[in-house]
Amino acid sequence: MGRKSISHIRKPEILRHTYKVVEEEGFMGMTIGKVATRMGVNSGLLIHYFKSKEGLILEMVDYLYDSSMTIYLEELKKHTTPKERLEGLLDMVFDTSGNMPQRDAVFWSCYAMGFRNEQIREKIKGLMKKFIDFGMVEMEVWEENGLVNVPDKEKVAATILALSEGLGILRNSIDDMDTLKEISLFMKKTALAAMGVQDTPE
Repeated sequence: MGRKSISHIRKPEILRHTYKVVEEEGFMGMTIGKVATRMGVNSGLLIHYFKSKEGLILEMVDYLYDSSMTIYLEELKKHTTPKERLEGLLDMVFDTSGNMPQRDAVFWSCYAMGFRNEQIREKIKGLMKKFIDFGMVEMEVWEENGLVNVPDKEKVAATILALSEGLGILRNSIDDMDTLKEISLFMKKTALAAMGVQDTPE
């Protein structure tokens, strides 16, 4: 039990430091030794928890999801009605300010590795499914409150996810903020229309 408790405490810390190393050096430059050095611990500790670099990368996918959702859920607590929650979530999903968790270099580096590593690919697919499932649950509440009309919630949640991922790519590709905001608004209107909301904001 002692080791399990220590693992529960230490793993998030290890993953936070791993994220920083990958952010600075990429997955190619990241090693268990570098993460351990950054933490000021023996690399054997990390090997005990993750067995290998690949094992550490696999757990990074879960960390990316958990850290993003923690921020989203904390922000959503500020909204007290389903309508506010709908509007607030779309504002976060299509944010252009860079203040909300978006797909960054660490995520895209991990995503790219999935083309060559089946285990990482399956992990990424699982991450995307979690986002889709979350969207479906949210839509059920909005529908119960007469805000949306979504017969195929899985398809629409996947569509909104695809729009959000596309915006994440554009945020790293377009320097013109006015253009990016116009695209973001168009994507938000598209998401609302997909949920059966025709009275979209200007």
